[in-house]
Formats: sequence, C-alpha cells, structure tokens
Amino acid sequence: MRKRLVLCAIGVATLLTLLPARADFVDGETLMEWADEYRRIREGTADGLSHIYVRRFQVYVMGVHDAYAGSLYPLTGEMVFCAPGNLTVAQASDAVFRFLRRNPERRHDTGSVLVRSAFVEAFPCTK
Repeated sequence: MRKRLVLCAIGVATLLTLLPARADFVDGETLMEWADEYRRIREGTADGLSHIYVRRFQVYVMGVHDAYAGSLYPLTGEMVFCAPGNLTVAQASDAVFRFLRRNPERRHDTGSVLVRSAFVEAFPCTK
C-alpha cells in the first residue's frame, strides 16, 4: 500500500510539472486532445509532439487509476471499479479513449471524473 502511495505521488508530481497552472487542471476537452494524439500514434499519423501529449494522457489515466483502485463507495461499501491486477497502461488508456469518444457531452467534466467513470464502465465489479 505504501509503495502504491509513493508511486501515485510521483505520478501526480510529474503530471503537475507538465501541466499549465489552472484551477481545474485537466478538463474533458484537454483529456480528449491528449487522447486524440493517442489515436494518431496508433494510426501512424502522429507528429513529434504527439508522444508528449500521449505521455500526459497515460500518466493522468494511471494516476487516477491508482488514486481510486481499491477504493470503496462510502455509502454502499462496494468497490468503485474492479480492474484486473494485470491491467496495462494501454488497456487503461484504451478504456478511457473509448469512453471519451462515446460521451462527448461530458467533456465539460473534470478529467478525474471522466477517467473514473470510464473505469467504472470498463471494469465493473461483479457481485
């Protein structure tokens, strides 16, 4: 648990050094811009800056994952989401990318809410 907290803190610190200072940090529009660069790399149409934006996207996605992994809903005591233990950065990024593409009306939400929602949808907990 302590190792996870340290890694999360490092990820957040890294992310904060890459982001412009804003009150809301990352919104859905910014997250989608980074996700589009992720798509461009996968399609082979990326430019030199695409890799920078993809790293921002992946660090953000995994930071939110680590912040919520193993978390419980306060009222129900149920897990927020149940991602597999061998989840890769690519699988997590794909889940968020698909969610953002399917839900353009939610891009006004904060990035962390969108990533968590993507994980809840992609990795539901079975009872």
